[in-house]
Amino acid sequence: MKKRYFAKHAKSSAALVSLGIHALLIVVALSFVAVTVIQKEEPKFEAKPVNRPKMNLRKLQVPVNIKKKVQKPKLRKRIVVQPKMNQTMPDIKMPEISGVKGGLGNAAGDGLGGAGALGFSMPEIELFGIKGKGEKIFIILDSTPWMMYDELGGIPAYTLIKQELVKILGNLNPTVVFNVAVFGHQTGSYTLFPGMVPATDANVKKVEEWLQPLNAVKAGGYGTKTLGPGGKKIEGTDLVVEPLKNVNHWSEPAMFAMQQQADTVFILAHGWGHLVYEKAPAKPWSESKMVRFRETQKKAKEKLDEENRKRAANGQPQRVLVGWGIVRAYFPNEELPPQPERYWYTPREMAEAFLKQRALAEQKAKGVPGKSGLRGTKKSKVSMNVVQFVPKEGADQKDEERFKQFTGLMNGEYRALPGLEAIQSAVSPD
Repeated sequence: MKKRYFAKHAKSSAALVSLGIHALLIVVALSFVAVTVIQKEEPKFEAKPVNRPKMNLRKLQVPVNIKKKVQKPKLRKRIVVQPKMNQTMPDIKMPEISGVKGGLGNAAGDGLGGAGALGFSMPEIELFGIKGKGEKIFIILDSTPWMMYDELGGIPAYTLIKQELVKILGNLNPTVVFNVAVFGHQTGSYTLFPGMVPATDANVKKVEEWLQPLNAVKAGGYGTKTLGPGGKKIEGTDLVVEPLKNVNHWSEPAMFAMQQQADTVFILAHGWGHLVYEKAPAKPWSESKMVRFRETQKKAKEKLDEENRKRAANGQPQRVLVGWGIVRAYFPNEELPPQPERYWYTPREMAEAFLKQRALAEQKAKGVPGKSGLRGTKKSKVSMNVVQFVPKEGADQKDEERFKQFTGLMNGEYRALPGLEAIQSAVSPD
């Protein structure tokens, strides 16, 4: 029965046997692969020591000093705007005006540091051809009779000087503050305002009314006593600082300007003036010489009065002479009385005193010690300028040298104007 079954299905039995063998082989193969999987370890390297030859270093025969350069930090300039309290400021437009350039709204002007790009620059003022920058302007005017001598242009020249001063102040930006002072000969100095005031139309008008009668050469005479209403005499022992022993002439109002921390000062004067102190009194003169000199003085005064009567009849301005200058004008060979022994302050002494005074004012205002002396003068915050009105033949050589040295020490400029025509050419256009 079984034999017959295998004989009948011989082919199917062979196929089954073949399938069984193949299945067994697959199982064996899979087992072999699974068993022979080997995880490789990461390779490790060992560095072999290398013997390198050593060299013996030689000692330096010459010592060498190595200095490290230390770069100093650069400080940025900062602009500090101090608001003025209790002031009503109008809306201001910034046109180009004569006598002043720039201003707080001029984007093209040269400002401090990079402030020009922000539209902020220091206001500029130009007076008789001298330019200055600053927000605190102080102008000092000479009212001594020598300012009105014929050689300097006489009364017409002095009238033009006053008009130009008022015109320049009127062209200032109202954000600028200013003050004006007038000094005389042996009469002291006067200032219109007790402190700096804005350059408004109202304040400039006060200046005009104050200066208009000054040296108009009427019955009142000359000098500070002819000033208009307002103003106050500059007084105080605190104006004197070392190395000076006293202040007079233009040095007195200049010291007052330093106390007010002015950053730009203009001095309009006929000369260096009596910046002196007396070391010894004058030598005595004989009575006979003094009597003769007084007689000569009387004759010279009569000649001056006669000349001025003729000028008035012809519609001409009076001739101004004073003191011994009257005698020199009409009797040039007459011997003059002896002078006291004087010491004239040098330009450097004047500059040192002004810088010290300003430093004291800064210390008082801010509570921070300010710089004094001439060290760092070129970086000082103040600029002092001089316009000297001189005869047509030119300035006195000593005065010119003094003023040039002084303005050089004080970051300023000097200019001499010889006579009326030079003054007319230096005024600003209307």
